Amino acid sequence: MINVMASSVINAPVSSVWGLIRDFGALGRWLPGVKSCMIEGDDPGDRVGAIRRVEMGDVGVIREQLLALSDVDHAVTFSIIESALPIRNYRSTITLLPVTDGNRTFIRWRGQFEAAAEHAASMEARMPTHIYQPAFDRLAEILAQGEIRA
Repeated sequence: MINVMASSVINAPVSSVWGLIRDFGALGRWLPGVKSCMIEGDDPGDRVGAIRRVEMGDVGVIREQLLALSDVDHAVTFSIIESALPIRNYRSTITLLPVTDGNRTFIRWRGQFEAAAEHAASMEARMPTHIYQPAFDRLAEILAQGEIRA
């Protein structure tokens, strides 16, 4: 199993960041490279078991399932159930923690997956630098521009 992680501090309170992260169907708003994102069926974006269909510009369609959502812990866990990416058994959790010095948010995105030997190193490098960190940067940009309020 390959474990990856990225973290950052966003200059906004947890409640504001959580307002963006919490809706499983709103990924396209804050993850760069998303062409479209929608929840399949009639499930709302915060129902455990919901499946989102994400069309990415570089890898096509990815289907992900919401496994856990905690308003208390400010954490969301999901898995990839279908993807053209050369990985298997992907599962990740995004967690928010308050930084009381300045009313900021510590955000951590952890992922784990399996990959064939020829893809392991590239996927291990790709997740934190090309997916997680750009997402943090976009969240910070959205919140700095005041596009959402808690």
